Amino acid sequence: MLDRAPCPNADPDGYVDYIEQFTVPTGPQVAAAAGLARAWFKPKFVGIDNLPDGPALFIGNHAFMAIDAALFHLYLYYDHGRYVKGLGDKTLFANPRYAAISHAMGGVSGQAQIVERLMERKKDLLLYPGGAYESVKPPEARYQLQWKSRYGFVRLAAAAGYTIVPVASVGPDEYYDHALSSEALLHSPAVKFLMKLGIVPEDVRSDLVPPIPTGVWGGPLPKPKTTYFSIGKPISLAQHKGMTLTTRQLATLRRKIARAIEGEIADLLLLREQERHRDGWLRRILSL
Repeated sequence: MLDRAPCPNADPDGYVDYIEQFTVPTGPQVAAAAGLARAWFKPKFVGIDNLPDGPALFIGNHAFMAIDAALFHLYLYYDHGRYVKGLGDKTLFANPRYAAISHAMGGVSGQAQIVERLMERKKDLLLYPGGAYESVKPPEARYQLQWKSRYGFVRLAAAAGYTIVPVASVGPDEYYDHALSSEALLHSPAVKFLMKLGIVPEDVRSDLVPPIPTGVWGGPLPKPKTTYFSIGKPISLAQHKGMTLTTRQLATLRRKIARAIEGEIADLLLLREQERHRDGWLRRILSL
């Protein structure tokens, strides 16, 4: 086993071979953490019957601070036996230490050549098209998709004739509030000083600068919001396999996927309101 992943650009096949050695960690430390997270967030899945038999690209709404990805990934496997590889922004894998941890937890650099090879190997994949930008969105944008003009995931899935499964989460966007927004932090004297020292790049992408979060009673612990995950009806792109779609066709498909996710979010928000009475008084107080 290699100690370090091959470069995705220089050796995409070697990189995919490398990351395929990893499965969901099941050691005692991970099991203990998963148990604590389960008690804290009470994750619930709806629409499990919609899981397709074959491989799929799971597309969802990303939550503030991106904790949702780890929970969805973990409990979809623990509770329903479905293991997905989470696709992440390539810039997040530039740091070897982060990359090593992410690979061990099922993360993959989401470059096109990597996705193509994983689809050729018929792997289940998880992608949040909003990426880092969506994970640092302001509170007023909770549960709103922030996909900008990204069509790459639709193009890749269509060319491979893949099945897309819209997924949604409700709860994770409210684990934290914002003590200081990303924009304010980026222009703060402290960050400007770190830029002068060369610790923070002067051209750092604003969508990669997280706000300063506050959780339970203003502290670092996330609020114990009951968490819902929904699996929507699969959208097959088999009829597009091997085709190069026009921008208009890609936009139509992306709009269909986005509307499916937004529908799942709306249903989950309603379900949460219907079940809110089940939360105990301590959970409610800690979630203020």
